[in-house]
Amino acid sequence: MKNFLNKYKEVYILGIGGSGMSSIAKFLHQSGVNTKGYDQRTSYVTDLLSNDGLSIELDISNNIYNQNSLYIVSSAINIKDTFLKNHMGSANVLTRPEFLDEITKHFNVVGVTGTHGKTSSTALLAHIYNFNNIPASYIFGGITSFGGVGGNFAGYEYPLILETDEAFNTFENFKINTLLVTNIDFDHIDHYGSFENLVDAFESVISNVENNTVLNLDDKSLKLISKDSHITYSKENGSDFQLLGGNEILVNAKKYKINTKLIGKHFISNITGVIALAYLNGISIDDSLSAIEHFDGVKRRAEFIGEFNGVKIYDDYAHHPTEIISTIKSFKEFSEGRLITIFQPHRYTRTKDNFNELKASLELSDISIVTDIYSAGEKPIPGVNSANFASEKIKYLKSPRMVPHFLKDIIKEGDLILTLGAGDITLLGPQVLKYFNEKN
Repeated sequence: MKNFLNKYKEVYILGIGGSGMSSIAKFLHQSGVNTKGYDQRTSYVTDLLSNDGLSIELDISNNIYNQNSLYIVSSAINIKDTFLKNHMGSANVLTRPEFLDEITKHFNVVGVTGTHGKTSSTALLAHIYNFNNIPASYIFGGITSFGGVGGNFAGYEYPLILETDEAFNTFENFKINTLLVTNIDFDHIDHYGSFENLVDAFESVISNVENNTVLNLDDKSLKLISKDSHITYSKENGSDFQLLGGNEILVNAKKYKINTKLIGKHFISNITGVIALAYLNGISIDDSLSAIEHFDGVKRRAEFIGEFNGVKIYDDYAHHPTEIISTIKSFKEFSEGRLITIFQPHRYTRTKDNFNELKASLELSDISIVTDIYSAGEKPIPGVNSANFASEKIKYLKSPRMVPHFLKDIIKEGDLILTLGAGDITLLGPQVLKYFNEKN
């Protein structure tokens, strides 16, 4: 990577505030590369990057292309609307997948992938290394208490722990030494065309792993892909790492207890996969368990926002039906009173492809509120809108701004309010808390 980056005087990142791009920016900045970037607005993430010493611009209307700069462009940015519109395809203008393809050639990559759980699992693995004072670089799209934005550069001689994203087949050409696959679920079908093609993409990546792969056999597709040489974890007898229930796992005829602050049974499965991947890379199970006990999680994964008169407010990134079901079930068990869920659908294509499943998952909550779709840069699809979710158990409110007033009239002591989605719904929880306090 040194030689690759040495050709350029600086790296400029368009969409630097995004979860995936911000981690790359911090990673590059820590490696000593002059790194700066652009985003449409300031945010908590851009503030963190600024505090780390990165320069961030909010206006690029007067920027001029420089052949001595390397540009990395987020998929959320329409490059045709920028100063790079005439330089698409140039060697120094890369997409995020193209850049990651390049850096995986220069590290011993420890990858984590799967439709669900990859960010928190990658962050947990990075935490295990950090907690045990084992040097490692990492790149993942999340924020943690131990490292802030999920990017870290330790040195070329150390492993790179990498969130290995399947969206848009980002992971297709990654050079990976060891890999954890948590699951394969029905998502990103607008890109792949069918679930079968998505599974094929995962299988291709698994087959190209240089050393070995850890697979979750509780996932039907992964069970079909699995070979005897793979390391496995599941509830099934015969798995290398067997989930016994009650947060216990069985490895080599020895039982271990997982103590974690994370809320939800689905986290135990992911944690077990991470323990297996760490073990594959030379970290003992006991050392992993000690670290896990002190892991606070990733921002926006069952994140506690605050409390008002006995009403707790949480925020979670869940935006796919499977994730939403797991999250709602976990919080219903955790809540003393009713669970009130506020969901912002993410992308028109995902809403269209998963509408019935999304609606059914939201009806598991005691009360659900749905706001308008967060487009993530997509154009609207005729007939696809949040008003379609309205039912006896689901209330449609066009804007998140309407939510605090609605909640104030219905909340009771012991209720739990949960904001869900991958868009800017994450801003709502603090706004609700502020509104409650002001109107008290």
